[in-house]
Amino acid sequence: MAILSAHVTHQNAAMADIERLGREDPETLLSSVSRLPGVRECAVLSTCNRVELYTVTDDIEMTRRAMQGLIDGLLSFDASSLVRFLDGRESVHHLLRVASGLESMVLGEDQIQGQVREAFELAARRGHLGPVLSMVLRKAIEVGKRVRAETALNKGAASVGSAAVELAESKLGSLEDRNVLVIGAGEMATLIARHLAGKGPRTVFVSNRTHAKAVELAWELHGRAVRFDSLVPCLARSDVVLCATAAAHPVLTAPQVEEAMSQRDGRKLVVIDVSFPRNVDPAVAAVPGVQYCDIDGLRERAAENMARRRAEVRAVERIIAAELDALEARFREMRADELISLLYLKYNLLKEREVRKALNRIAAGRTVDEVLEDFGSSLTYKFLSEPTAALKEASKEGDLALLSAVGEVFKVEGVSDVPKRAAPKSASEPGH
Repeated sequence: MAILSAHVTHQNAAMADIERLGREDPETLLSSVSRLPGVRECAVLSTCNRVELYTVTDDIEMTRRAMQGLIDGLLSFDASSLVRFLDGRESVHHLLRVASGLESMVLGEDQIQGQVREAFELAARRGHLGPVLSMVLRKAIEVGKRVRAETALNKGAASVGSAAVELAESKLGSLEDRNVLVIGAGEMATLIARHLAGKGPRTVFVSNRTHAKAVELAWELHGRAVRFDSLVPCLARSDVVLCATAAAHPVLTAPQVEEAMSQRDGRKLVVIDVSFPRNVDPAVAAVPGVQYCDIDGLRERAAENMARRRAEVRAVERIIAAELDALEARFREMRADELISLLYLKYNLLKEREVRKALNRIAAGRTVDEVLEDFGSSLTYKFLSEPTAALKEASKEGDLALLSAVGEVFKVEGVSDVPKRAAPKSASEPGH
């Protein structure tokens, strides 16, 4: 059996195609993969940036064709150019990189680690994991934890949105039990507002020129919609102001902020403008008690953090390489354990048959000495007949490696001389 995986990710497919695959319920997709020809174990990793199918199969080519067919069917076109197939060590190596955050759109992001765990738990819960994929997914989760504990790959905000949240936290110590005002209700404002809302603020106010959009976003964030002409009272109550609108001119002015600050009893106000062009009057920065940052500062902060993250990649790759080697060593042990178990099972069955024969002969009146002699000879023949045939064939084919390996396994000296000698006579089973 071998590991085979299929990958449709942001690196080789359009986001629209990933979204179409991602709309498929992971449990339904997992069930479909489990029924593909050759599949013995499987797991599905589905995120906004990737859909990856991991399998253990006893027929790589048959399963590869079936997985391609499954993806083609879900996308309703030939998606062969979008799918990347990996097998064996490459497949496992890729998963360890994914769990570490090296394959993410934002280098080192943390969310993927939880998504790998969810994929593992779903596959385990539905009975689609066996000893191989279970070990691989556990190792991926373990590597993700180790990378985040031992390196700085995930340290520091690496996008403008996350930098805005990080900045607000650094200025106020914590956003918990704070009031947040979001000006704007577009895509950027929504993304950052969700980050802020996850930090435990007391209230999230949302204001937008189109009040209906403010109401919609406020409802999603369990906040309160504020009309655009009521900004000053809300500014006076807020600790953080996030401005992200599509306006071509400032929507928050210095006079508005000055009026609000006069009602704050000296409490400082953090104003973050992520709009382009800027929607906060730069003069706001000069208002006493205001800490102001625009998108240029956030981009610089994110770029510096990203550079630090990239510097950590080599350390992460060393961890992955060491863990991958350890995993492969464990796989070799598993294969050896499986082979040993099969050998014991096979030869114990042979032994039991010979013991029954010997007992029957004793019961029929044969002497114990005679029966034991025949028993020993028969058992030796049974144990060595197949290896003898294999060794004779190896000798004919000039397979010195097999002859040497057998000699090492059975601790027989002089095996290297075997090809120079006359081929050994085949053992003949003793008569009974």
